[in-house]
Amino acid sequence: MDRKATVAKAGNFFDTKYLLPILLGFFVVLLFADNSRTNEELSSISGYISGLLFIIANAYYPARLIAKEFRPIPKSVVLFFQKYLEMHIWMNEVAFFAMMVHCHYSDQGNIFLTGLYVVSIFLTLEGLVMHYRLIPSEQKLLRMMHTQQVLFVVWILLIIVGHAID
Repeated sequence: MDRKATVAKAGNFFDTKYLLPILLGFFVVLLFADNSRTNEELSSISGYISGLLFIIANAYYPARLIAKEFRPIPKSVVLFFQKYLEMHIWMNEVAFFAMMVHCHYSDQGNIFLTGLYVVSIFLTLEGLVMHYRLIPSEQKLLRMMHTQQVLFVVWILLIIVGHAID
């Protein structure tokens, strides 16, 4: 194997298809490496990570709505949103995993947080089914349901109200 092929093969390690497992592995090590953490500390750390990733990943949606107002959309903006969509997908997957850890170790719970959990599961599974085209004949319906503005607002309200209640 020549040098170019070796470098090209080694460079594929940092390809985005490896990013999700690397981040999930890093997240698990970060959470459980220190045995002195309490359950509430694990919940808080994973909650902060989940929240941060959800905010960054889901800023895609309002940014995309704003960009649609400016026609014609420049090619550079279209390319940006294609890359951002990839980030939206993997960041939501990692954030969902962090949310599950957060929910498992948290001692807080109410009907709004339960609703938030259900809506998050629905949106994540629906997004994965849509992205991997697991039901090709229903792509249009899945996209319509996944991008509902009302569902996005309900999800945000459930986060705020659920965490505001003691």
